[in-house]
Amino acid sequence: MQSRPVQSSGLRFLKRLGFALLQTAIFGSLIGGLVFVRVPRTQLETEGAPQTVLAWLVGLIERPERVTYDMRVRALGEALQRQRVKESKPQERVVLVTVDDDTLSNARQSQHRELASYPWPREVIGGMTRRLVEEGATVVLLDMLFLELSPRGCFTQEPGAGETTDDERFRSLLSQDAGRTALAFSWSVPRSSPPSFQLWPYRARVGTHPGQLEARSQAQAVLALQRPAFLIPSGDRVEVWAGVEDEREGQVIAARLGASQTLVRERRSADDASRVTALDLFVSLAEVEVEGLDPSKLLQVRTLRHPVVPLLGSQSLLGAVTGFPDADGVVRGMLHLVSYEPQEGRQHLLPSQPLAAAMKLAGTRKLRYADGRLHVGDAFSFPMDETGYSLTRWETGDAGRTAGASVFRTLRAWNLLLNLFDVREGRPARSAHDLENRAVILTNTSTYATDFRATPVGGATPRGAVLAQSLVNILESEGITRAAPRMDLYLTMGMAFLGAIVAFFFSRSFRSGFGAVIYFSSMALAGVGYFWAARYVFVEQQLWVAVAGPLLAMVATFLLTTVYTVRTEDEIRDFVNHALGRYVSPEVARLVTRDLSLLVHPERRPMTIFFSDIAGFTRLSEQMEPERLVQFLNEYLTEMTMAVRASGGQVDKYIGDTVMAFWGAPVRTDRHAHLACEAFLKMRALVLERLPVWEKKYGQHIHFRAGINSGEVVVGDMGTELKSNYTVFGDAVGLASWLERCNKFYGTSVLVGESTAQLARDAYVFREVDRVLVRNKPATIRLHELLGRQGEISPRVQEQLALYEQALTAYHQRRFDEALALFERSASEYQDTVAAVYAGRCRRFLVTAPAEDWDGVYEVGEK
Repeated sequence: MQSRPVQSSGLRFLKRLGFALLQTAIFGSLIGGLVFVRVPRTQLETEGAPQTVLAWLVGLIERPERVTYDMRVRALGEALQRQRVKESKPQERVVLVTVDDDTLSNARQSQHRELASYPWPREVIGGMTRRLVEEGATVVLLDMLFLELSPRGCFTQEPGAGETTDDERFRSLLSQDAGRTALAFSWSVPRSSPPSFQLWPYRARVGTHPGQLEARSQAQAVLALQRPAFLIPSGDRVEVWAGVEDEREGQVIAARLGASQTLVRERRSADDASRVTALDLFVSLAEVEVEGLDPSKLLQVRTLRHPVVPLLGSQSLLGAVTGFPDADGVVRGMLHLVSYEPQEGRQHLLPSQPLAAAMKLAGTRKLRYADGRLHVGDAFSFPMDETGYSLTRWETGDAGRTAGASVFRTLRAWNLLLNLFDVREGRPARSAHDLENRAVILTNTSTYATDFRATPVGGATPRGAVLAQSLVNILESEGITRAAPRMDLYLTMGMAFLGAIVAFFFSRSFRSGFGAVIYFSSMALAGVGYFWAARYVFVEQQLWVAVAGPLLAMVATFLLTTVYTVRTEDEIRDFVNHALGRYVSPEVARLVTRDLSLLVHPERRPMTIFFSDIAGFTRLSEQMEPERLVQFLNEYLTEMTMAVRASGGQVDKYIGDTVMAFWGAPVRTDRHAHLACEAFLKMRALVLERLPVWEKKYGQHIHFRAGINSGEVVVGDMGTELKSNYTVFGDAVGLASWLERCNKFYGTSVLVGESTAQLARDAYVFREVDRVLVRNKPATIRLHELLGRQGEISPRVQEQLALYEQALTAYHQRRFDEALALFERSASEYQDTVAAVYAGRCRRFLVTAPAEDWDGVYEVGEK
């Protein structure tokens, strides 16, 4: 009979928990999968490749993740900046020389006419580079692209030298410090239109060399003359040929390039296989070899924009300065290696300018990739993923347009020019710039510059600052490492479970406004706590763990579990109301909803039972119309129920005018007797308050009677599949009902059992009414009347109670004459109906004395 409610309710908790775990696993896996899968950059940047659904979904997670990453980068930068200031150790390994607005203004106003307009002649740039090396710079990175031949001529000529171009003079200055300068090139993924080749009908031999290296050097000279070059093997040597229009031009070109013998032939179609382009020459000079790295995973670039041929040579380093922004346009790192494949099967790995400079400073051309780090010889190593991408660890929270804050050392180009002109004019340099053993980057930060990038530390950061910070990271073997996808997956799953757990176990606080604030605040605090933990790991360990994905998973499972919990709570509330009735106390309903075991497990426990009915209800029901009778009963029962609820009791049932209630279940309490007594006093006060209204409205005088008894009973949800009820049964229940009926015999309003009086005597005043032995019952039943609360008994009632106790003592001592007089006085002066009952007994005992073993117990028939 009890199996259905016990089974469904007992499994409810496991059902809710199981559903919460299931949805957590589903959403945690879905979002964790998006966090785990990282679309390769080669796929994101492939020309004409449509965005896949997976890439789009991953982008939904990556966009907010980038925002949180930028916040952490700024926090790390500020921490590093504070640390350097505190330790008085500014970053000294890299210095920026900036062509800023002040430099350009001073240059225009100076006496040096070559500086009147910008860009300056390349000879000036070469002189500045030469001066930087003379002042101690170990390597100079030129953050400038020289993609076209200089239209300017030379302002200075070497004594005895012939006419030279601006590019030749620039190359000459750079060659004076071989390997100490790094020229810039750029790349792009989309393929540009292939160059159109002019058909040269003849070719002139300009030299013969023992190997490819020497041959390529002369081929560069041919290319500098805007002529095609051909490297044609001849036995164990390599011949260099130049494309010409006719034999006469061939002789001129050969002589200009120092050929001792001139040989001119018609060009053959097979010669194109031996043709060397400027791009081929550039790639041969710039490419590097990396051990342990799969070139197929690098970004495949299609177009290279390199320095013009006169500037190419082994005397200068070559490195890319191309920024690699994310989808939101923010540059967060640098591709230090890219792959260029002019022909299928021929891949060339090209370095960034910072990486090329680091290789120079390390004195090596060997690169090795292992365990997520790129090793530059044995000197440096820094974090880099398998696509050649490395996140930039900024050492400031705000770089600014001048980039000074990013590397802490900035030198205006004008100050360098002053030193250059001083030395050129035979004067000592006026400024000491302390560039010894420093790497220097020459860049343009003026308002005319276009090479500004959005970075986590600034919306317009100069490209030179990006290069400088990347170089600092390499030289300090530092950088930011992104956590492995597996770790991010575990974190996402963990936060998904945390969101579900918070919602599941804190859902009980959701039932009030303040509780709802606490409820959602707990989720917010969990999210904020995770973000600060991720921020701490980022700042202390430079480890980038996922934030957006785990937080999204936590919020999703939190909200879904909340919705499910609210719906389940409604079901539980309906179940509780079904079991306990619609008039269950909100406090009781809350406690039972929190712990259904209070309701669904039948058990034997001490409780207090209450019965009440209206005196003369049969007569009253016959006199009133049905509609008015029901209306009155509804009002009456509402008042009685409110008193039960107010005292923490539970209304069991209504039987006509009879109210059955109990205390001590479903919520256990040791004060069940006190609460029942308090409920009766409230009922009596409410009825007395409503009595004038009811008399006027219904024309009836209402008097109700109650019986209260405490004892051990069985309580639980009882019934059938069709109908069940949370109720009690046992001898204590029957005795409470019998006590209510006994009121009619004694003329009282409430009678309570001996156990109730004993339990509540500390707070309420009782008087003994009778000692009764019911036939077929072994024990004597003591009846008590509840008079009121301790300290609230009026003086008149106290006098009545003293007189009654005196009379009852005389009665039990068989002094019936004295007892009769006292009982008659109490009945007359105080209208004491119980005293009147005892007066009648005394008269009978005066006529017929009780037996010698009489103990004052009054024997009655069946209850």
